Amino acid sequence: MMRPTASQRLDLWVRQSAPMALTAVLAVLSVITVGIPGYAAVVPGYTAMATFYWAVFRPDLQPASALFLIGILQDALTGMPLGLTAVSLLLLHALALSQRPALVTKPFLLTWLGFVVIQLPISIFAWLMMSALQFQVIGPEPVLFQYLVTVLGFPVVAWIFVRIHRYVVR
Repeated sequence: MMRPTASQRLDLWVRQSAPMALTAVLAVLSVITVGIPGYAAVVPGYTAMATFYWAVFRPDLQPASALFLIGILQDALTGMPLGLTAVSLLLLHALALSQRPALVTKPFLLTWLGFVVIQLPISIFAWLMMSALQFQVIGPEPVLFQYLVTVLGFPVVAWIFVRIHRYVVR
């Protein structure tokens, strides 16, 4: 049996690390200001979209430890309580994995509906944790708007993930 060459091993490593590298890039892009007042409070949950997509379609390329580190990175960049995004991503990952058999072979519309349903308790959890950490109930409007922007933006971002996924499995 032939051993893969160094360039073949490098190619495989790049393709297999693409989902987590993309998720990390999305965490960084989540903090870039776009000049729209209030945008930072309602930026779409790009890392949540990535977490759900890869948990359903390539869970072998999405280790929980990498999600935890990406969540910590995003919290550090956004000023959120350290660990809140990490725990949210891990919960989302676990819920998506639990529903993977029902979602992986279905039409995209049903997969999207799965994201809509699974992301809702994650958003509520994050809102409750933020309220608890601030010892007061925070208005739900920003979280609700962020949830809506995230689930409505999922098809566009998933379209990009599909193209990357084709590269990964090539």
